[in-house]
Amino acid sequence: MSRVILTLIVVGVMIYAVIDCLRTNDEDIRALPKPLWLLAIIALPLVGALMWIWLGIERDQSGPGGRPQRRVVAPDDDPDFLRSLDPPRNPQKPPPGGTEPA
Repeated sequence: MSRVILTLIVVGVMIYAVIDCLRTNDEDIRALPKPLWLLAIIALPLVGALMWIWLGIERDQSGPGGRPQRRVVAPDDDPDFLRSLDPPRNPQKPPPGGTEPA
């Protein structure tokens, strides 16, 4: 049973690596050209796939266009949103229904 699980893990990692390699732009690949990476992934089942994951592509944490990704914030945690809920205060305007302070 443990051989079956180990085989499924190796096959899953290989499939992930092959698909990731095929979908990656050529200019983002490091060290080897794409066809050699594919050959390494297939010829060296687990080692080639792990080499691709760790060495084959530059994985940065930036978002589209090289900008850092902004974390999604819930509205009650977003200071800009909370500021927008505060009504603007105008000291020259008298309070509604009252008289002006003396």
